[in-house]
Amino acid sequence: MGTTGDSTNTQGERGQPPRSLRQLRETVGLNQTQVVQKVKQALPNVRFSQPALSRAEKGRGRLTPDIVRVLCRLYGVTGTDRAALIQQAEDAEADYVDARVVLQAGNTVNLQQRFARLEREAVEVRSYNPVMVIGSLQTAAYAAAVFGTSEDDPHVRGRMARQREMLAEPRRRWTFVQTEGSLRWQARSAKLMAEQVEHLVELSRAPNVDLRVIDWRTPVEVFQNTAFHLYDDTAVVVGTRDGTAIMTDRARLADYRSLFDELVNLAAAGEASRDVLRRIANDYRSLLNGTNSTLY
Repeated sequence: MGTTGDSTNTQGERGQPPRSLRQLRETVGLNQTQVVQKVKQALPNVRFSQPALSRAEKGRGRLTPDIVRVLCRLYGVTGTDRAALIQQAEDAEADYVDARVVLQAGNTVNLQQRFARLEREAVEVRSYNPVMVIGSLQTAAYAAAVFGTSEDDPHVRGRMARQREMLAEPRRRWTFVQTEGSLRWQARSAKLMAEQVEHLVELSRAPNVDLRVIDWRTPVEVFQNTAFHLYDDTAVVVGTRDGTAIMTDRARLADYRSLFDELVNLAAAGEASRDVLRRIANDYRSLLNGTNSTLY
């Protein structure tokens, strides 16, 4: 079910042709939106969307075993048919991880160099971070805090060089999505953070930069707790606690593109985004000045 979409099916009654995912759904009278809503109700912490279901039904996407179990219940698939569908999803997931995910840990310099190459080769870079300021947007002081070193460290200098390259290359389009929470995680000091957020305001004015912020007051139904970066339609880099996953599988790339589109739609853009940034910077300045915060 997770790998073949319309070609994934149940055997049906003896002598009857097998049924596709789409046919199973239509048999119970549900549209894709209704199915997605029911799956999210059953699995509130699982990322799932109508585009993801549509891709799976067309044979261009994978579904996780947990989602398959819910779909079997919704579609009334039982017995050996249910077991076969779940097994297919589990096998597909295992094959995907083995063949398509490269997990790299340690050797920060080599990783930074690889990311720089991905950026140079891409026409469009899309990045999301719910925890910290995205690397390409960091000040030297913030980057030094992240790396636990000084501002003249090679890691920091390399990150600043990538930022200069970003601003100097007009043909490359950058779209960044930050959560407000990631900008309120006070790295090292209120002064450092005020300067960092004010730096974001300036970067957001670059003609090839689209910097968006998800205001904490925005209701959401998307729960993506790890950072990721999309390089055109060729690779997605996902940060994990133990390393960095670099994925090139088309189905997974499509999933992350869909997720990024959802996040973009939640975020304030343009002047509205800068208003959020200025409010955050003012709150950090108020901490320095000992005045009341605008947030509280």
